[in-house]
Amino acid sequence: MKTRMILLALLLSTAAAAPAATSAPFAEPTTTVAAGGYMMIISRVSMGFNAQASIVTVSPDGKEQVKEIDFSRFSAKQMAANMTEVHKAAMAAVNQYTADGWRLVNVSPSDVISGGNTVFSQTIYYLEKK
Repeated sequence: MKTRMILLALLLSTAAAAPAATSAPFAEPTTTVAAGGYMMIISRVSMGFNAQASIVTVSPDGKEQVKEIDFSRFSAKQMAANMTEVHKAAMAAVNQYTADGWRLVNVSPSDVISGGNTVFSQTIYYLEKK
């Protein structure tokens, strides 16, 4: 039951974000945020019939930028290497923003959820700028 609830929450959050997603590269960090603000960097992977991965940046004004990560599925060894690439891309995004004055305030650990023949994994990095 708990797994189903988590899967439902993940699917709803992904579905809600899907219409606004673009495949544009990350924008350069900006220092024009008003007095304060929060942003999220979301590392997400789905493995199944259509394996895919992306890093999603949600800025303080709610705008999203999506960077697709190559995620081919040839072998277990390749899948493990691909997961490392996704984590490296997420860390590069976090480092890019922390260098511009953003501060990492929380990380929601990766959840692995199985829904039928598809497995989802997502890690969320929360950043703050005062």
